[in-house]
Amino acid sequence: MYTIIDLETTGGKFNEESIIEVAAYKFDGISIVDQFISLVNPQRDIHPYVEKLTGITSKMVKTAPKFHEIAKRVIEITSDTILVAHNAQFDYRILQLEFKRLGYEFSIKSLCTVILSQELLPEQESYKLGRLSRSLGIPLKDRHRASGDALATVELFKILMEKDINQEIIKKSIVELAGESMSSIFKNTIENLKNETGVFYIYNKNKKLIYIHNF
Repeated sequence: MYTIIDLETTGGKFNEESIIEVAAYKFDGISIVDQFISLVNPQRDIHPYVEKLTGITSKMVKTAPKFHEIAKRVIEITSDTILVAHNAQFDYRILQLEFKRLGYEFSIKSLCTVILSQELLPEQESYKLGRLSRSLGIPLKDRHRASGDALATVELFKILMEKDINQEIIKKSIVELAGESMSSIFKNTIENLKNETGVFYIYNKNKKLIYIHNF
């Protein structure tokens, strides 16, 4: 069982972000069996770039539930599942961060559809969700909104599962991500990146993508 998730956040300094929207779809490998979608009041300002990108404003989330009010539902829908996301490292880190603020240790096995796509769809020119969706004919509505991006990831994951007939690559790609608790050296690497709008890709010595960070 999988939970395919997408989060929108306030943006800002690394490990100081807060969730402003969450969409989670429980997927049994064939169809969606449960879902949870909600705006979230981050109790802090949303970065102007994020407001422009997502269309989510501080006014829109003012009356939305705070994360502690939806935390139980997030645990419920992800319990006994594998978290799947396009750039799972980001979503997992943010969830860990939010739960840590509540004094709860959130831990779950994860799959990243960016990394899976690179292995199973090596002919693609880009692995950004928007471009990948267009290339594969996946409908993508409400780009940069949690529900739209999560539903596109569901369809992408279906394609990846069909490509990986015996589920061998998917099984070997399931990991327990470090998330928010990553090493201090890795944190320093992220914190010292240039403060410019864009997407930063980090590779290991074997040239395998291990982290993506959106600014």
